[in-house]
Amino acid sequence: MQGSGNLYTALAKRFYVPDPDFGWREAEAHPVWLGLESLAVIAAVVAATVVAGLWIRRRVKAQRGTTLLRALAWVASPLPLLVPVAAFLSGLPPAGAKDELPVGATAAAPTAGMEGSLELPAGRYEVLAHRGTAVTVKIKAGGDDLEARFAGDPKGTWTATPTDFALPMTAAVSVAAASVDTGIDLRTEHARKEYLLVDAHPRVSFSLTRLLAARQDGKALVAFRGVGDLELLGKKTAVEITGTMVAADAAQRARLELTGERAVVLVQASFVLPVARTALKVSDYDTDQFPVSVSLVLAHRD
Repeated sequence: MQGSGNLYTALAKRFYVPDPDFGWREAEAHPVWLGLESLAVIAAVVAATVVAGLWIRRRVKAQRGTTLLRALAWVASPLPLLVPVAAFLSGLPPAGAKDELPVGATAAAPTAGMEGSLELPAGRYEVLAHRGTAVTVKIKAGGDDLEARFAGDPKGTWTATPTDFALPMTAAVSVAAASVDTGIDLRTEHARKEYLLVDAHPRVSFSLTRLLAARQDGKALVAFRGVGDLELLGKKTAVEITGTMVAADAAQRARLELTGERAVVLVQASFVLPVARTALKVSDYDTDQFPVSVSLVLAHRD
């Protein structure tokens, strides 16, 4: 009935809802979302209860004691109903929600030219630890599609003259590797210790090498294309990144609870990470590339 056919049960399912500032954002509701392994356990309990009932019936006919067996059967029999009832009581997805972050908003990124201009002060902008700041990676592994979301301890800066994107700029962003969240606690723990080796490589980072093109798509919106290096497990991988930058107006700053900031930039970007060119083991995954979505909130500092 939940309809997603996920292999593993999520005790706090992640959903995304439309957002006027970021396009999509993580919903506040995180219901229990049953997986196929839970359904298998429920089916096993049903089968075991049926077998126990037949056995009890045979013992009754043979005039043997069945008190303990009856008690155990009564304890087990409600479980196939209680589990799904508990899941549905935890809530349903919000209206219009998606269980994966939509990707592709930056597909029409510029290929040439440097036309960008945002009416913002020049200087250094700092990445904020905000609900709008996160990095989401789509992964296929073990026959399952999953999301690895990084939102912990974000750091980074963008130093530029926003009124003229043709002028030199620098940008660097990183997140704590240990903040990875796959939606399943055990799977997340495996990701931290066995795949990301967070003790030896505590951060995942990106640094912009060069801006290739920029295009004015609105008074406060610039689309861009650039190249940079992603550092993962101590190895740098060159990637091409596309995205948009928005100068947040007063209404947006109010929605974001950032009215104390005089200049705020919202960044939506994406790139494709080729697994074979990283330190990850290609054999661990069902695909040779990971789509990555980046959402950042930056505020002017100096």
